[in-house]
Amino acid sequence: MTSPTYRSIFVVSTKLKLLTCWLTIALLCLDSPDACGCQQPASGDSTTQNILATINGQAITRDQITRDLQRTLGDRQLSAIEKKKAIELTTQKLVDQHIALDFLTKRGLAANSSEVDLQIENLKSELKTIDLSFAEFLEETFQTNEDLRFQTKWQISWKRYLRNKLSDEFLQSYFEKNKRRFDGTEIKTAHLLMKVPANGSPIHEQRINNELLEIRKQVLSKSTTWQEAVKDHSEAPTRRSGGSLGWISLQGPMPPSFTKAAFQLSKNEISLPVKTRFGLHLIRCESVRDSALGWKDVRAELKKQASRDLLQAIVEQHKHAGAN
Repeated sequence: MTSPTYRSIFVVSTKLKLLTCWLTIALLCLDSPDACGCQQPASGDSTTQNILATINGQAITRDQITRDLQRTLGDRQLSAIEKKKAIELTTQKLVDQHIALDFLTKRGLAANSSEVDLQIENLKSELKTIDLSFAEFLEETFQTNEDLRFQTKWQISWKRYLRNKLSDEFLQSYFEKNKRRFDGTEIKTAHLLMKVPANGSPIHEQRINNELLEIRKQVLSKSTTWQEAVKDHSEAPTRRSGGSLGWISLQGPMPPSFTKAAFQLSKNEISLPVKTRFGLHLIRCESVRDSALGWKDVRAELKKQASRDLLQAIVEQHKHAGAN
């Protein structure tokens, strides 16, 4: 039976990796490593085929992905589609970590070998107290020594960067620029929906998009009213009530693409066409209900989202630099 002390060490380690994983997943679900400017290997021998991507000379292999999934998912059984997505997301996570570490290294902010050594020596000391060898720990946590060293360097480096970056001044400024994302603001919305057939062609969808643009133009020029446009053109059940959807927040209940567009509107503004699984929408902001919450009230959420945005910015910077 595994001792409680060892279980606690394993749980802490796993939580750290899960945090890193989902931090990246919330940021970037990109289609392929090419999107971040990393290089995919040419087909060749089995060793080359084991490499999924290379970042600044550092290879990311199928074996690494397999071990990472074992650590994060355990015995959970996945469907073929879920497994494919999990592999893509785990690959992207490691790509992002390598990019961020390169960014920090070039600025003298990354952990050095001595710091990594010290952290691992501390771990070995803890393992001795529960009569568990370092080799057994690596085996039971599905890691190689190289995996552990990389993750240790990543965790020390990124934590240090965030500690220095996420000052009260930064968080307050970040809050002011993104108030509606954090302060509980609600938007009273209405929409005009035109459905897109599941088997519709891109040309058909573009035709609907253009029709919505023309309707929007007519409403803005006051050649028709919003209510008349909704009544005449909307295919939603709300067409008889001016398309009213009531109050929505960033947490729901509308799809993310709809909510994101709605929260960029001021009172009486109408969005450009927005696509959701229901079809294409014009969204109208009817009213805004502000919250009294300040940045200190949502400090924890601010830190989480700001760290995601900072990582995204680093990856985007790398991508654009690679494109130039």
